[in-house]
Amino acid sequence: MGFSTLLVPQERVALSRSTFSTFLLPPFVLFLVMGVLVQRKHTAMIRLAVLPVILLCACRAGLSLDFSCGIPNYRNLNNSLGLAMFTLAMRSTAWAFAKKPYKRIALQPNKTSNSDTLSGSTSNQSTDQVDDTPLSTAIWNTWDLSFNYRGIGWDWAEGLPVPKSSRGTGSTPKFLLVSLAKVLFHVLALDATYGAIRYFSPEIFGSIDGGTRTIFDPSLPPLTRYSRSAIVTFLSGWASYFAIELPYHLCAIKFVLLFRQAPSQWPPLFDAPWFSTSLNTFWGHKWHQLLRECLVSVGARPLGYLLGRAGWVMGAFLLSGALHYSGLKAMDQGGHPVAVFGFFIMQGIGLILEGVWKRYTGVRVGGFLGWVWTWVWIVFWASFMVDAWVNVGFIGSNVVLDDSRPMVLLARFLKR
Repeated sequence: MGFSTLLVPQERVALSRSTFSTFLLPPFVLFLVMGVLVQRKHTAMIRLAVLPVILLCACRAGLSLDFSCGIPNYRNLNNSLGLAMFTLAMRSTAWAFAKKPYKRIALQPNKTSNSDTLSGSTSNQSTDQVDDTPLSTAIWNTWDLSFNYRGIGWDWAEGLPVPKSSRGTGSTPKFLLVSLAKVLFHVLALDATYGAIRYFSPEIFGSIDGGTRTIFDPSLPPLTRYSRSAIVTFLSGWASYFAIELPYHLCAIKFVLLFRQAPSQWPPLFDAPWFSTSLNTFWGHKWHQLLRECLVSVGARPLGYLLGRAGWVMGAFLLSGALHYSGLKAMDQGGHPVAVFGFFIMQGIGLILEGVWKRYTGVRVGGFLGWVWTWVWIVFWASFMVDAWVNVGFIGSNVVLDDSRPMVLLARFLKR
């Protein structure tokens, strides 16, 4: 590989056998190597040496590849590429600085409050007292570790809040049938939600070109303008929920069916976030916790060490802002860092304000007024980020042609 191939090309290149092996394969191979190393003792220096190479390769892949293959409607696939490479970089960083080797454990769900908390059968032994994971076992475990974002069945996830499952984890056939039903539901719900958003203004929300499009239509009276922007933001939140749930249930079916994993390894992602009565409950356990390890290890802990609790909170949200901005920027339709980072910064400030309220009143934010506070704060600040999505054509991008959309096909079937 020559030096020129190590550089980022001036224009994105379409995915092919050559570009896959040159750009995409290196970061994933190194990621798997890091996954093996983090399970082994006395590998800290090696992990730190490998980390810069992984970060370079991940950045190069995210900036170089064009998953859309030049088709404007597929441009949102580059958003997925940007998110994937940034996530790979975050997880690699967390593994590189892990203080002790990761260990797989036997799951023992303990009931706490409205959700379960994972705990394991391992004790708090020092690293030197724990047997080193054999290389062959570490290689096999790496496949689970790579796709197991929450660490279900790993010691580093102890204390992770896990929602209770309603899919019948004791019966594999029942679990698979319920998961398949959820896949079908989320496919239809995601399509219907995006369709509802575009219905407000097809020429704006259905556009795939970047420009000056906005959810704040200046031609409308203020009340109508901001009511519409709030509804679009609310629907976009549901679209995000469905878009995260859909691949999760697909992966659950695949890993349980093909790799013989136990249904208990695939607990729900969300804990009814619509019932959140504070920002703390929303972000703390009701919204998905897929990236909790990364956000804490790479964002919250370093800044918390310097600035205390406020730094801990803001560090996690700043890193989350960087993650979401990387996906938006990968679409090459302009960037809106103030809108994206602003949303996450204001969520952190909202959490800090809740802490101040509790400190001075002795009462936690909660109840109906807490629910109103939570959703007004989230929807208000999210509207600016959704506006940035619309501006780059993210909501208008549609991998499936209009005539082949799930809701269109369902309507045709019902008319027969």
